[in-house]
Amino acid sequence: MGGSSEFDVEDALRQVADIHAQVARSSFFRGYRAEIAVGQAVVALGTAAAEWAAWGSIGPQTHALIWLGVALVCALASLIDLVLRRRTLTRPSAKIAAQQLVPALGVGVAIAPLLWDQAELLPGIWTMLFGVGLLSSAPYLPGHIRLLGLFYLVAGGVMAHAAHVGLNSPWPMGLTFCGGQLVAAAILREIPVVPAHDERSTPTHSTTLDD
Repeated sequence: MGGSSEFDVEDALRQVADIHAQVARSSFFRGYRAEIAVGQAVVALGTAAAEWAAWGSIGPQTHALIWLGVALVCALASLIDLVLRRRTLTRPSAKIAAQQLVPALGVGVAIAPLLWDQAELLPGIWTMLFGVGLLSSAPYLPGHIRLLGLFYLVAGGVMAHAAHVGLNSPWPMGLTFCGGQLVAAAILREIPVVPAHDERSTPTHSTTLDD
């Protein structure tokens, strides 16, 4: 009798774990697409290569402005993609994702004028803040996003320290964001897709973002 009771408890715990996993999947924000992340990776690598070709004439402030421009272009691409697919996304999920990510990015823009005399530090700091934003968004994205957020956090810290001691190059930013966004694309492909009106319900099956 004791053995049967123990089995019932284990079975109940498994059911609770399954329900928790299903609820977590149903709360995923599906606004980010793998294809956009791949495009951002290509832009990052191309920007680093273009900078390297003219690195002797590029100062810290120009370097910061270039990557600020890259960030704005990438953000605009994501925004346009969201607008084009707005009918497939529910407002609550989009609002939640924005609330988690936007504050960290806003801080990055706000501190730029304060550190303009030390502009060489900005790319690393921006990378760290991007990592913080990803960590904040982690509950609404696949679990591996946490590792990616930690990667950006550590990479940004290393870049800021290297810049502080005079080690400057366009490649750390380019390779960090190229590699990071390719990993992000792989992670985003794991998000289950459900119709917009069922987004709060438990999905009965999972597909990739390419379906």
